[in-house]
Amino acid sequence: MSETLERLRRLAGLRPQKIRPEPTYVPVDEEEGLRSVSSPTAQGRLEELAPGQEVETAVGRCYVVTTAFPLDVERGCERLANVLDVHPAALALFHPEFRLNSDLRFADAVFLDVETTGLGGGAGVYAFMVGVGTFEPREHKTSVPDSGGEDIPSSTPIHFVVRQFFMRHLGEEAALLLAVSERIESKRWVVTFNGRSFDLPLLRSRYRQNLALLSAHPHHASRLEEDRPHLDLLLPARRLWRRRLQSCRLLHLEQRILGVERGEEDVPGALIPALYLDYLRSGQAGEMRRVFYHNREDIVSMAALASHLTRVYAFEPTSVEAPAAEDLLSLALCHERQGATSLAERAYRLALETAATDALRSEVFARWSALLKRQARWEEAVELWQRWLTTVNGADATPFIELAKYHEWRTRDLEQAEMWAGWGLHTLEAIPAHQRLPGQRADLEHRLRRIQSKRKDAKPPHL
Repeated sequence: MSETLERLRRLAGLRPQKIRPEPTYVPVDEEEGLRSVSSPTAQGRLEELAPGQEVETAVGRCYVVTTAFPLDVERGCERLANVLDVHPAALALFHPEFRLNSDLRFADAVFLDVETTGLGGGAGVYAFMVGVGTFEPREHKTSVPDSGGEDIPSSTPIHFVVRQFFMRHLGEEAALLLAVSERIESKRWVVTFNGRSFDLPLLRSRYRQNLALLSAHPHHASRLEEDRPHLDLLLPARRLWRRRLQSCRLLHLEQRILGVERGEEDVPGALIPALYLDYLRSGQAGEMRRVFYHNREDIVSMAALASHLTRVYAFEPTSVEAPAAEDLLSLALCHERQGATSLAERAYRLALETAATDALRSEVFARWSALLKRQARWEEAVELWQRWLTTVNGADATPFIELAKYHEWRTRDLEQAEMWAGWGLHTLEAIPAHQRLPGQRADLEHRLRRIQSKRKDAKPPHL
């Protein structure tokens, strides 16, 4: 088994990893409550390495590993409890296709992630593991004053529970699908990461493939249909962070946004299909334990990421650090597209205050001044263009061009227009040719000649 993994790692260009035994989770036994489990050895049966329960359904059995997380668990800069205090409707304007109603709450969501036998789609790809994370009350007993010391049940405390439905062989697929649908029945909507393109279409396909077995039994896969509320975290994450991070893979966002580093027991997603096939052949679950870890980490990170994203889009950055200047610029563009001018300008202003490079400051000035220009707020635009050229060192002559255009066509002050065009051309000539933006020098030369011609024509003839 270990030789197979190392061969796959070499093919993927990855360095060999050592498994570091350490406790990473606290499984929940549905009947006995919480119990601690330490990290097992690398080889062995599934029941030993990933303790869980066999679940009986109307169409057969599947295996479920259940893990509970207290709400005060920190996921980098976020606590799990944070997501219960934000409203997903803050993302509705930016992504109407998600159907995020104003009354939806993350407490009523299913956080879902699948592991499959292949990285593509198609009828031959199975979802061998479906991880489902939900916020649930935790039943316990407390002593209430004036009750005579009698213990009465209370369900006030909440925890985050991840259930990982697993098919030990392909014959358990229908049972897995039925168990998943029964679990998500009590929830109203779904949260995924890239689920719009991958997870949900694949599951819908698998339900259709098993329709002959499932049709005789009630199931609620309708929660996964396209017309139901569904927040795919990848799409708002890309809008917000791609400018700064380029890569918006979940693992990268964990590191760069949440500040989370996974343990060495994690496994690259590209290796997971081969590891499952190896498990089917050998029956050894050592590496499958790591797949359970990977899936569980994805789901917990989704809850933390949902909180972080929602607060930033709602413009309530109460996390450990305020958004970076690049993120504020991206956020401003999102608000601008939605017509929320005041929020866009607030984000532009904060981005200017925190921008660390001239290139970024230039882009903020360009975007913000273009907004003011479209709204014919000329005095504010002029002030911004003047701030731009006096505070940013760079090869962008846009503020000179805009000021020359403004005075040529709006104020008809040709002297001012000639001054700005000449100043801009002089500035560009002092910059190496390879650093200039294409077309700006030709623009200023043409504009200056036209303005000078207009001034000459405007002079009264000599008597």
